[in-house]
This record gives sequence, structure tokens and C-alpha cells, in this order.
Amino acid sequence: MALVAVLATAACDGASAPVGTPTAGPATSSVASTAPAASVGPIYRAQDLDLCKRTDLQPLAELSLTVARTDPKPPLGQSGAACLFEMRTKDGHQANLRVEASTPASEQEARLLYRATAQVTVMTPAGVITGVGDEAEAFTRRSEPGFKYAEYMVRARTGNLVVKVWFAVGGASYAATETLASKALTFLKATQAAVPTV
Repeated sequence: MALVAVLATAACDGASAPVGTPTAGPATSSVASTAPAASVGPIYRAQDLDLCKRTDLQPLAELSLTVARTDPKPPLGQSGAACLFEMRTKDGHQANLRVEASTPASEQEARLLYRATAQVTVMTPAGVITGVGDEAEAFTRRSEPGFKYAEYMVRARTGNLVVKVWFAVGGASYAATETLASKALTFLKATQAAVPTV
């Protein structure tokens, strides 16, 4: 039963973009590959966290994005917290940021949740990331739903905490993957730091 909930949650990754179902594009960044490390540590609890209020959008200032609305809907079928920031670029294109912290009851359940995302997402793997958890990896996608839409997702697991950040920006040309990656990693680290332990 727990696995069904995990898969249902992970299935949302490909559908989080409000622009429809774009086709996956080629990965344009390279990240070092390493095996996940073993974890021994505290138990995290994100259920009472208000990520809409706790997420500082200052790292996006140079991109001149304006928030149109926020949605605090928590991760589907999981204990945790999330916030979707729907934004507009200065030339009126769509941009989105979703930060999500899931804290299943055990580290084993967190591992299942983490692995399920890679199995169901329509985004293209961009490689393993080191230094941000017991295991972490990134995904990218580029599409053209009437404009150039570039997406980057990074997710990391530390113990029973799974943090996912999805950042997407539309425009007349594709936003640089390096820009999306650096912003997403900044939000990932800030979200990890914001989740309290039991």
C-alpha cells in the first residue's frame, strides 16, 4: 500500500508544468556520478512547515520574475509540505518554482519515494549531484508550448527527508540550464535547512 502512495506521488513530476505535456529534450548539463552514501541521522518532519512563507525568492531577483500566485498544496499522498510559485517573466512569459519537502515515516520509505520519481518522470536525467544529501540527482526538459520553455528539477534524500525543487522559465529563447541549475540547488539547500527534526 505504501508503494502505491509512493508511485502516485512520483507520478506528479511529469504533470507539474501547467503548459501541458511537452516532449523531453536532451540533457545539457553534466554532473559528476557517484554512488549514494549510507545515512545515519535525525528524523525529519515537514508537515507543519509553511514553504510559501519560508521560501526566500531573493535568489531569483536578477531574473526579474513576478509572482502571480502561490499554491501551498502538499505533496500528493505524502507527509510533508510544498509550495508552487506561479510567476511571469518581465516579457510576460510563464515561469514556475515548486519546492517540496516530503518526510515519510522511515528512511526506507523515503528511499522508495526518491527512486520512484526517476522511474515515472518524463524529464531527462542530467546526472547525480554530490554534496547535498545521501543521494541526489537532476533532470532537465525543454519544450515549445508556443514559446521556449526550459525546466530543471533536482531532488535529494537525506535520511527520511526527500526534497524536490522544480524550476521552469519560458521565453523567446531557452533559459540557460546552468542558470536554472544554480537557482534550483540554492532552493534545495535552503529547503533542506528549513525542515526541522523530531
